[in-house]
Amino acid sequence: MANITLYNDQPASATFVPNIFIDEYMTQANGEYVKIYLYLLRNLNQSAQNVSLSAIADHFDCTERDILRALKYWEKLRLFRLEFDEDQNLAGIRVLSAQSAIAPSMPSAFPAADTQKKETLTPVGKESKPTNVTDRFIQSASDGRRTYTMDEMRTFVSRENVRELIFITEQYLGRTLTQSDLNTIFFWYDELKLSTEVIEVIIENCVAKGKTSLHYMQKVAEDFAARNIRTVKEAKTAMNQGSSLYYAVLKAFGIRGRNLVPEEQNFLKQWSDRMGFSTEIIEEACSRTIRSTHEANFAYANSILKKWHENGVHTLDDIAKSDSIYQQSQKSNPQKSAAPNNNRFINFQQRDNDYEALQKQLLQKSLLNKKTQS
Repeated sequence: MANITLYNDQPASATFVPNIFIDEYMTQANGEYVKIYLYLLRNLNQSAQNVSLSAIADHFDCTERDILRALKYWEKLRLFRLEFDEDQNLAGIRVLSAQSAIAPSMPSAFPAADTQKKETLTPVGKESKPTNVTDRFIQSASDGRRTYTMDEMRTFVSRENVRELIFITEQYLGRTLTQSDLNTIFFWYDELKLSTEVIEVIIENCVAKGKTSLHYMQKVAEDFAARNIRTVKEAKTAMNQGSSLYYAVLKAFGIRGRNLVPEEQNFLKQWSDRMGFSTEIIEEACSRTIRSTHEANFAYANSILKKWHENGVHTLDDIAKSDSIYQQSQKSNPQKSAAPNNNRFINFQQRDNDYEALQKQLLQKSLLNKKTQS
């Protein structure tokens, strides 16, 4: 009998997932990594198997660096093999058989506390160099911050105060922290030397303002480190001062529907930190700016505050005295008339003729002419 060829015009509507992946790998992996693994399995069932790193990142609403971390994780477990071109760009992802991988040696994507094992963190600037092309690719995609290893992360999480910070952060953000999130928080704790209590103050206040991005919180953490803010009291004072001044300036300038750009925020830091002005003095400078320029001109307000700072004016009473002295000086020294313009078109000797007398002379001359003619 002849062979019968079977055709299927229906697209694949199911994805095969190996049982060993569910039993051995999925239980220890980060949930975000599992999503990416399953997504790539699904793409293998499609007729077109070409995907891009950016497309995967857009699909999961994350960064390409987060996707690379997940791919690197599965590569270490021998479930993926990543291929790169001559320029070290990711060119292919080969899905390997889960049966041939060694499951017991898997690292946890969300490091578990290990109080029995003592580990030492690698000093800053002495971290080991990447040993394979994937590590170099991941490092080139980083933003310059230290990337911690799994062992280092386990060491952090073995500390009770760090575990509490992670739990509190997840409650504030309403989601499970990714490995990238953990790396950012550990950077604040390890490199910027901020305590878990100070970090909690940063996260709490940023979330209260509606700023749930760790990138935004990173800027606050770096600012705290630069200003050597180390205690909870100092952190709360800084957050409250920054918040009250921020909204006071918005109100004084009549700014609505937008936030202050970084350059404008730098002006606020100069006025409050370097010049040492209180919120009410800054508000007064903003009000005078509006009266003079009719717009939110930060440079003009800065010129006012800079002049006050140079003259030792730092209170409302000082401002009143300075205004009084200026007004008295204006009365005692009235403004002199402007010097004559030397323009040749207008700089001429004015005539002092009596035009009425000239008219009479002309009239008399005209009458005499008529008499002589008659």
